[in-house]
Amino acid sequence: MLVLVNVLLSVISCYAQPVNDACANAIELCPNTTTNGTNINATSTACSDCEDDLSFCFTGSNSVWYSFMTNALGGDVTVNISNIVFSSGASLGTELQAAMFQAATPCDASSFTLVSNCVNNASTTFQLNATGLQPNTEYIFVINGAMNGVATQPARATFDVLVSGPGADRIPPAFSVGQPAGEICPNTQTGFVAYFSNCTDTSDISWYVNGVLTAITQSHIWWTSELQDGDVVSAESSCFTVCPVNLSYTCTPLVMNNLTVDAGVDQTVNSGDQVTLTGTTNGLYYQWTPAQAVISPNDAVTFTYPTVTTTYYFTASNDNCSLTDDITVFIEDNLTIPGSFSPNGDGKNDVWYMPGIEYYPNAQLTVFSRWGQMIADITGYSHDRSWDGTHNGKPVPDGVYFYELNLHNGSEDEKIKGNVTVIR
Repeated sequence: MLVLVNVLLSVISCYAQPVNDACANAIELCPNTTTNGTNINATSTACSDCEDDLSFCFTGSNSVWYSFMTNALGGDVTVNISNIVFSSGASLGTELQAAMFQAATPCDASSFTLVSNCVNNASTTFQLNATGLQPNTEYIFVINGAMNGVATQPARATFDVLVSGPGADRIPPAFSVGQPAGEICPNTQTGFVAYFSNCTDTSDISWYVNGVLTAITQSHIWWTSELQDGDVVSAESSCFTVCPVNLSYTCTPLVMNNLTVDAGVDQTVNSGDQVTLTGTTNGLYYQWTPAQAVISPNDAVTFTYPTVTTTYYFTASNDNCSLTDDITVFIEDNLTIPGSFSPNGDGKNDVWYMPGIEYYPNAQLTVFSRWGQMIADITGYSHDRSWDGTHNGKPVPDGVYFYELNLHNGSEDEKIKGNVTVIR
């Protein structure tokens, strides 16, 4: 007998305490998916939320808990418990008990409403049957061991659990992506919209262009302006946190409008020089702006005589799309940099003003001493922000100082270096 008890204890000890020993840790089941279960080593009343205090056609003991969600329609649900294998022992029961509930208050046995048959003497495969369950509602059920016959301890067993029926079966989810109809205008923000049905707990959406992951969004709409003719957009997502269903959709190849426009490359000229603006497009209509700054704004090739740095915009359109490109003409001889100034407070030449600097609103001036110490660093250099010959609020000594002037006047910023003499 001692050997038998030791063997029995050894077999039982191979099992850890079930994670769903407590009602609050009920395992959520997927419909039509078999789940292995056990109440071996489940406690009786050792945890506050074990809910072994329930009493229906049986009293709770060594309970394990499961839950499931009904679908959007609701209806009849069956829980099938099969492949029951009991632990053997003279003191152990040989029957299982089970019931299905709706809980008004989560895991409060006093709020449970029985929604199925109540089983208290199952020794082989059995079912819990519930009819007319509400849609989109969580239900729970409990399985525990009975102390039948001369048993002094509840039955301990392994078993399989399967939830099915029209109230639990998932309505097949659907996923699609809405794409723009017809041609897409080049370099234009274009939206793609993901549509779901019969799908809850939607995951983030992964967007692909020609099979390459391009974006991940929580929103169901994705915007992009970086598409080419023939590109294929596809998307992936999933439904349901428990037992997720992966979904994907591939759009038809995109058709881009073939409108092109090119205003030409930036130029640098002397003030008042004639500049030829040459726009290239296959559009039906086109115009230069600012219109008053060019000779013939409605001609692709036209002329202008800028005296200040100016950006010109060439806009072309056809029956469906409009597209704009720009060109900047920089004026290089309208800036004068004096070689000296006299900050002596007489009201004349007290600051280092550079005539024409107003044409470069982003200009940055940095001044250094002959030993490389930075004396001044002024961004947005202008008449009102000219260097006054001070460092940290104190006048600098007379002498030669070195400077670097970054005009920030284009994609390739122009830097001018030289020296200036402070004379008081």
